[in-house]
Amino acid sequence: MKLANKYLPAILLFLAFLVGAFFRFYKLGETPTGLYVDEASLGYNAYSIYKTGLDEYGKSFPVMFRSFSTFQSPVYSYLLVPLIHFLDLSIFSVRLLSALFGVLSIPLLYLLAQKLYPAPRTNNHEPITNNFALISSLLLALSPWHINYSRTAYESNAALFFLLLGSFFLLNALKKPWLFLLSALSFVISMMAYRAEIIIVPILVLVFAIRYSGTLLTNSKRYLLPIFASLALAMVLFLPTIQIMGTSGFQARSSALNIFASSGPHPWGYQEGTGLLHDLINNPQILAAREFISLYSSYLSPRYLFSLGDSGPRLPYPGMGTFFVWQFPLYLIGLYFLIKDKYLKDFKYFVFTLLLISPVPAALTRDPYSTLRSLPLVIPQILIISFGLVKLREILPPLSSKLKLSLVALLLIYSSVRMFISIFYFNDYFNSKFWNYGWEMVVEDIKKLDPKLPIMVDSSRGDSYILMMFFLKYDPVLYQQENFEVPVADYYTSLTRSDTKKLGNITVKSIVWGPDTDEVEQYLVADYLAMSEVQIRDHSLTIIKEIPFPDGKVALRILKTNPKTR
Repeated sequence: MKLANKYLPAILLFLAFLVGAFFRFYKLGETPTGLYVDEASLGYNAYSIYKTGLDEYGKSFPVMFRSFSTFQSPVYSYLLVPLIHFLDLSIFSVRLLSALFGVLSIPLLYLLAQKLYPAPRTNNHEPITNNFALISSLLLALSPWHINYSRTAYESNAALFFLLLGSFFLLNALKKPWLFLLSALSFVISMMAYRAEIIIVPILVLVFAIRYSGTLLTNSKRYLLPIFASLALAMVLFLPTIQIMGTSGFQARSSALNIFASSGPHPWGYQEGTGLLHDLINNPQILAAREFISLYSSYLSPRYLFSLGDSGPRLPYPGMGTFFVWQFPLYLIGLYFLIKDKYLKDFKYFVFTLLLISPVPAALTRDPYSTLRSLPLVIPQILIISFGLVKLREILPPLSSKLKLSLVALLLIYSSVRMFISIFYFNDYFNSKFWNYGWEMVVEDIKKLDPKLPIMVDSSRGDSYILMMFFLKYDPVLYQQENFEVPVADYYTSLTRSDTKKLGNITVKSIVWGPDTDEVEQYLVADYLAMSEVQIRDHSLTIIKEIPFPDGKVALRILKTNPKTR
């Protein structure tokens, strides 16, 4: 019996790991069905770096990757390079890195939870199974929010992993000071992986310094050199990013979305009119502050957390919120007892710090309730729900262990089945159009076309050129020779974009009705909106191939012009 109890935590953690791995790896290259342009950009830039040492625009090992009209953080693409070396460029290889970070976050959260919430001990000083840490890791393994970003190539998931890793090393550095170096390294990677962490990490470290200031000052001789070395390491690693922070490229995305930006639509609360009263009401700073408070509060709202979820088309799974509805009572219980608790100070500091600062980067943008920008929020929410489950077990009337375990098991099985159906059936059926479904099939089909005729691919509703490059595995050297966007010297400062891309005999641009459809014999590739049946008939186009969505509706068309018949 003692032997069973000894290995029980490891067995349960391994089961949580297996469950988490299944939901993150199963059909990874097939679901979501299709590939979002941001994923394609991350993957192709990694492919280009691997092949040439240059990104798609000819920049050697950039600090930030130019992507369409904005810039992407560099960590994900650079870490993809070895995976592309071994697995080649594919949907699976590009998403694999995020899935790995998602799965590794499960045991990492277990270790962090153990540190924050130490297991009680028996009278013989033997540790009791840390149910809290096990529950936390299991709930993260089954979190729809975390699974969503683990199954897609989003930089925020990589940043979250390194945020957790940095927090784990930071807490352990109190006993082993040289771990401050590993903490600094992890935190810098997190900040370089996704911009939200540039706000979150410094505040988290500052709160840590305040919380443990007594310990750090009392033992200053022990901590001084490791802390100084860690700060120096962080500055050296983050210096290249600091150097480009003032460029228009770095600020492009935040400037467009920032609620304090002077451009863009009127903020919430704006009232038409003139006069002193209206000037006061419409003061930009006051309006922006009101909008920030409104957006910030939405990230802590149970209505969004347990019911509505994210409003983005690619982010929520059909019929599901950010968390399961049955977790709402546990969240309230956990929050109540955590506020009342007078002993778990380390736990409270970490949870409430991360809970309160995680929504800040997201609330500074105009997008309502973005689970992408607020992804670190999943950790304190999971910890609170887990704490609520532990406390519920304590306050419920005495029940047999088997009955309690059965009730929890039923809830988890129900959640798993519901999530499985939503991810692998409903999501593919209802959301495929938001994931650029069909472009991989288009690339395979155009390889069979007459090579003597040019091909024109419509780009009027998105950056389809990056999807073509990705699935063609187009030679980066050829692409850089055929296309020019900006001089390398203006890489971070110029936001100029070329509307036309050349990929050999393929031209990617907005199709112009008449010149492109009636005057030149060529193939056309476009989605169902660009090439309706009426337009096909009016311009005497021949349908070569139609690629349907999973629901049977037309997604993409390959057509041939017939100028001689007009």
